[in-house]
Parts: sequence; C-alpha cells; structure tokens
Amino acid sequence: MPARERLAYEQAERVKTAPLPKAKAEKPVKEKKPAKAKPAAAADPRIAKAKPWIVVGIVTVVALVASILVLNFARAGQDPSPTAEPTTQAPATSAPATSKPADDDSEKKKKPAADEVPSVDVGNTGTMDVPVWGITAQISEKFGWPQYQINGEQLVLQYSPLIDSLPDSCAAMRQQWGIQRTADGKYEVLKPAQRCEAAPELYDELWGLTDALVKSIAPL
Repeated sequence: MPARERLAYEQAERVKTAPLPKAKAEKPVKEKKPAKAKPAAAADPRIAKAKPWIVVGIVTVVALVASILVLNFARAGQDPSPTAEPTTQAPATSAPATSKPADDDSEKKKKPAADEVPSVDVGNTGTMDVPVWGITAQISEKFGWPQYQINGEQLVLQYSPLIDSLPDSCAAMRQQWGIQRTADGKYEVLKPAQRCEAAPELYDELWGLTDALVKSIAPL
C-alpha cells in the first residue's frame, strides 16, 4: 500500500476511535431579585411641627360653623320680636286745589244772557262831564279817553281805540256804544242789539265797561 493511502487510512481510524467531547453544562440562570424600594425621604421637620396646628385650625372652623348653624336653628324656632318702625311726620301741606271739571270752564265761556252784564275789570278811570245833561261820570281808561257826541237822548262814544278795534264785520257797531237817557230821566247802556260773533270777548268787555260808566253817573 502506498504511503499516502496508508496515512489517510490511519487518520480515518483515529477519527473513529477518538472519544467524543463532553458537552458543556449550561449554567443555571439566576433569578433577579426585585429592586428594593428606596426608603422615602425623611419628612420635612417643619411640616411635622405644623400638623398639630392644622388639625387644631380645622377643628376650630368646624366648631364655629356648627355653633352658627345651631344659633340659626334656634332663632328660626322663635317668633321674631316686632321692631318699632320709625315714625316720620308728614309735612303739613295744604289740600290740593281741585281742578274744576271741564264743564265748569265751558259754562264760563257760554254766551251771557241777553240781560246779563259781563263781569270785567274796569281798571283806572277818569272823569267825563256832560254839561248838556248836567251829569258827570267815571269812564275807564281802557276806552282810551274818547270823545262823545249827543244825538237827542243818546250819548255816543267816538274815537275810542278800544271800540274801533272791532273787526270790519262788526264795523257798524263802532257807533253804537254810549249812554241812553230814558223818558223818565234814567240812564241805560247804549249798545248794539246783537253780539259781534267775530269778536265776542271784545263785545262783552265793551258792554261791561259801558255799564260801569252808566252806573257811575252823578249830578254835575
């Protein structure tokens, strides 16, 4: 046998007869122990000292609230004593003027009766002498110190600004105001027979002033 083949044969035999290597034993896995909890930090000594006072404060507040509730319940069960109301004296006032109904005002504005002389304010007066009739009278200055003209038994006032202010629709009435002398020697108001519808207030004023003139007649 050649040397090369014999060397290969020997190596093969060696491999067959060589003992197998032992398998390494696996190391047992150690179980990890749980980590120990770190001890809590030591409490602040100031907090420890304040705890008793905090407890005392809470107890005090609870006691106050309880006492308030007890007082409220006690008061609720009692009848409240009546409190005297302050007395105030109302200032003395005069009785309010009662306004007259509109009917009264309308009554004043009604036309006066045919023989009722309107009430007027005569104002200041002056002397008016009538020598022809032997009389004197007091005439209101509202007439404007007019002149007069005698026509038989009538004394007609003329040039009076008040009389001449009658509207044109009543122009004929401007010559119909004055004094009327009767057959028995008495004196009456001379005025138009009808009212001036265009100026009823002025008509009434002239009537009232002329009536005052007649009533003031006295012997001269």
